[in-house]
Amino acid sequence: MSETARMPHPCQTSAERRALDRIGCGKSPGCSAKTLKALLDAGLIVDHGGEVRRDAFGLYKVPSYGMPLPVHYQWCSAAAFTD
Repeated sequence: MSETARMPHPCQTSAERRALDRIGCGKSPGCSAKTLKALLDAGLIVDHGGEVRRDAFGLYKVPSYGMPLPVHYQWCSAAAFTD
């Protein structure tokens, strides 16, 4: 068994894993605030601040998240290993 196969996944829930995979692909996380907080607290993602937009109802903020480079590198390596 390879070293990568024995490493536990850093996410505790399937919702965290799905959100991390979406963020790693450059998409919005599409998850609950609780899931986002867990990923932020674990240091797996960072808040990029987002973007302020305007519509007929006024201004609103669209948050954006990304992965720190070391986390993204490991995520890509694990994804390549499982594909």
